Amino acid sequence: CSSDLAAWGAVLAGPVIIATAGLSALLVAALKVTPASPLPVAGTTGGLALNLLSGAVLAPLGEELLFRGVATTAWVRSIGARGGIVRAALLFSLMHVLFLSGDSFGQALGLVTVGFVGRLPVALALGWVYVRRGSIWAPVGLHATFNAVLLVLAELGASGG
Repeated sequence: CSSDLAAWGAVLAGPVIIATAGLSALLVAALKVTPASPLPVAGTTGGLALNLLSGAVLAPLGEELLFRGVATTAWVRSIGARGGIVRAALLFSLMHVLFLSGDSFGQALGLVTVGFVGRLPVALALGWVYVRRGSIWAPVGLHATFNAVLLVLAELGASGG
């Protein structure tokens, strides 16, 4: 059942968030850059609801169809599971940093490095979940939960809660 698969993926969000946060914190400290949030903190309940709709529903559905449903499937068929998962993870991470910029080349390079490398744990987990479960719903559940938790935490952090 698709809801069982989505729930299975959602359960993995906690460990993936911890791994991603730890790696990103190390990168931010080492490179001395702080990336902006992909979605700005809303400051209102309605704004948070819109951020959750776009960041935890629409984006995971679209991205999982593209990166796991199309890319991972094609690469797994041609080069095997490990190679397919890694290639799709690299593409996923690359697509999330294409439009980053900075005030200097060094700052831009640091932001791109943090964004790219910092997304690899979740990208690899999404691919692994997809291949392991054989359904798009498991990575959708992981991706949606991952994004929702981060959006809510960012909102709470900005409001002092």
